[in-house]
This record gives sequence, structure tokens and C-alpha cells, in this order.
Amino acid sequence: MKKTLITCSTALLLMMSSQAIAFDDLSYRDQKRISTEVHELKSFLSLSQTDADKIIQYKADMAKANAQLIQEHGRGTDAFKEARKPHFRAYQKNLQSIVSREDLRRFNASKS
Repeated sequence: MKKTLITCSTALLLMMSSQAIAFDDLSYRDQKRISTEVHELKSFLSLSQTDADKIIQYKADMAKANAQLIQEHGRGTDAFKEARKPHFRAYQKNLQSIVSREDLRRFNASKS
């Protein structure tokens, strides 16, 4: 019984710390936006908490990359757009490993 309790507690702490790491260095506005988006996606597609945590990590990584690229190239510049492409492709690939394109289309259509 003690082992089960310790294992469950450890798993819970790891999940919470992974989300905290995902939000490291993000503004409150970005944290709130990502949390809201993933919560809506999770509810709409009935995703597991593990999948939702992975998506949070992917979105946080993309937000961090965008912030760094904005500092380097400026917002909306051609250099920024070009430098962002590999990061965005990686994000899309990771996201589509969890959620299909068709599910994403259905989700986005439901928001309109």
C-alpha cells in the first residue's frame, strides 16, 4: 500500500513539475493562453492528461522559440518568418503525433 501511494505521489509531482518547466520563462499572458487552448482541445477531443501535458510542452517550446526569434529578428520581419519555419514544422509534427489533422480541423471549426 505504501509503495502504491509513493508511486502515485511521485507520478503526480512529475506531471506537475513538467508543466511548471514548460511554463518557465513565459509571460503570464502566454501561460494563460496556452492553458486555455489546451484545456479546450482536451475537452473537445477527450484527450488524456498525459497528452494534454505533452501539448502544453510543445506549445510552450514554440512560444519560447518565437520570443527568442522576435528578439533576434523583430516581429513579423521576413527573417523572423524564415527562422520560425523549422520550429513551427517541429511543433506541427509533435502535435500531429497526438492529434490528427482532421481532429484539429474539427476543433478549429468548432471555435468559429
